[in-house]
Amino acid sequence: MKYWNTGDVVVDSILQKLEGFGTWHSDSDAESTHQLLSGVIHIQEMLPGLVARHFRFPNLFVGNAHFSGSQGYRRELIEGITSAIDKGLVAAAADPMLGRDSNPDFSDRPRSRGEEILDALTAFEKDRDQAALSRLKMAVSPTGLQSRVNTIEMLMNRKRSYGNQSPEVALLSELGRLEFEARGYQGQKA
Repeated sequence: MKYWNTGDVVVDSILQKLEGFGTWHSDSDAESTHQLLSGVIHIQEMLPGLVARHFRFPNLFVGNAHFSGSQGYRRELIEGITSAIDKGLVAAAADPMLGRDSNPDFSDRPRSRGEEILDALTAFEKDRDQAALSRLKMAVSPTGLQSRVNTIEMLMNRKRSYGNQSPEVALLSELGRLEFEARGYQGQKA
């Protein structure tokens, strides 16, 4: 994997995810092919113009053809997508306009789910009140992080120790885990 350093953590995350999709096995079954299509479609929505110009994906909106089509059809589809990803990544890596030092303009990139969560987390850490907790709950609602926020809420009201930790130490630990896990949502559109 390449180390991407565009100066924008979301764009770097998107490019890393594309690298992962570029290694997809061409002999995948219909469900795996569906996951590839869905993932690349969602990533494509997040690409800022400076990056998107390097990627020429085949038609990704194939209906249910990957379920009803043959293994040969799926293989061609996957190979077309992974080839477009590989070519796009090579072109993006060679583009001097995408380097941190070039100050690329990614203002056309939509906000990511990770940014929404991290902003809500920062607000919660500043003011640990019910309004900030509600905002945090809303930010994580479409993700798999709800249980982490539920634990944070429980620790806010806890007086006794939590395992072998004070509630405050346990709360700080949960906040750190949430921050780390929220970075995994940088490539997902808010």
